[in-house]
Amino acid sequence: MDNHKTSTSLRIGISIAMIIMMLGLAIFLNIFTTYAITNQMKVLSDLNIPITQGISHIYTIQQMQYQSFDDTTIYQKIDNSKNYEFSKSQFESYSNQFDYQIKKINELTNSYLNYGLDYDTNKELSSIIANLNEIESIHSQYVQKATQILESQSDDNLKDSVTMQTALETKQNQLNLKISMLDGGIQNLTDALENKADESKQKSVTLQAVIIISAGIISLALGYFLNLINKDLVQEVIRKTKSLQKANRKLERINVLKDDFINIASHELKSPLHPIYGFVELAQNGDIGMEEALAGISKQARQLEEVANRILDIGRIDNGILQLSYEKFNLSDLLLEIASSYRSNEKIKIETNVEKGIEVEADRVRVGQVIHNLINNALKFTEAGIIQVITQQDLEKNLIEVTISDSGSGIHPDILPKLFNKFATRGPKTESWKGNGLGLYLCRGIINAHGGHIFAYNNKESGATIKFTIPIMRHLNARELHQKILN
Repeated sequence: MDNHKTSTSLRIGISIAMIIMMLGLAIFLNIFTTYAITNQMKVLSDLNIPITQGISHIYTIQQMQYQSFDDTTIYQKIDNSKNYEFSKSQFESYSNQFDYQIKKINELTNSYLNYGLDYDTNKELSSIIANLNEIESIHSQYVQKATQILESQSDDNLKDSVTMQTALETKQNQLNLKISMLDGGIQNLTDALENKADESKQKSVTLQAVIIISAGIISLALGYFLNLINKDLVQEVIRKTKSLQKANRKLERINVLKDDFINIASHELKSPLHPIYGFVELAQNGDIGMEEALAGISKQARQLEEVANRILDIGRIDNGILQLSYEKFNLSDLLLEIASSYRSNEKIKIETNVEKGIEVEADRVRVGQVIHNLINNALKFTEAGIIQVITQQDLEKNLIEVTISDSGSGIHPDILPKLFNKFATRGPKTESWKGNGLGLYLCRGIINAHGGHIFAYNNKESGATIKFTIPIMRHLNARELHQKILN
């Protein structure tokens, strides 16, 4: 469930982040496009207008220069030296003005080549610069031709003068044509800048529309995710409700078990007290001797202590704090010792089939407690017959198996699945099932603490069998155990 919550939160976070990113991108794109368009308009304004005005100036200057050249040639023919010098001076002045305007336009155009404009705009700027260079070259040739004509007329070389006059007119026509072409280039640059601005606007509008649509789709997806989350929350409430109901039922069962435990504990703790009171009363009345009374009281006190210790052990098992005192001991001797401590009678006989010399590393007292409980349990439900205690080693698996079987009435089918649970009896008021239902639970806790396993089943003919396994050597795998035995 935690992973599911994390996945849901991650999806929501990613969706919101994408929406914010899309809106941010749209705003950024709008700002960038506005900047680009503004930049292009600035270029259009800062470059186009001055160049257009400059071209108009150079055209006007060229026309006036041509006119001043005609005036100079006329004043030269009529031998009017004063006006001749004045017109010649004007011609030279117009030439300087023309060169200045060309240089000014050239510098302005060159300054925008590294302005970060697009390829087409830079291409138009390069074409304008090339035309300016050609105009400057042609004008230089024009001035040279004009100067040569004026000098040839002063030398009365009329034939050369006519030829040079024709060449001058050719240069004048070339200048007019190039200036006209330059004006066309400026118009192309204007159109290119305006087209780029319009194209940028169109792209910006299209991309913003795509971003807004994408943000809308993501918003719909987020709504869908929120709807799924709402459904998940409803399902989670249902699951939690069922879990709570299950927990309540479990608490009810625990409450019943608690009541059973209190009834059983009080019954088990009170049972030894009545004989103790009886022995005291008999001793006081002189019906039995003091030694006999003390022996009886001692026996019942040990039984009372055993019940109290069992209850304490159950608490340790439930809390997971049952401690074991490991030691190496002879399990074969322990089994024979415990089996021989029970007095055989005509109806019940205890037989042992125990391998000799079985050394284990375990808690001797706790293992003995398990064996005692299992034999007592077998005696409890066997009115007549045989109780067998059998051992079997498995060196490869580092296990010893102890089997205790009886020929009694067997385990009731209702009890068998929960035999090793607490209070697995029919209750303290049921006479057909004796015991407090704690002994086998305690056995399972001890065996599990050793890393072993305990289980039970009914025999085919009669009676029941309980088996438990524990490791032969603590923290020793099968190969190490085998090598240790060989050594």
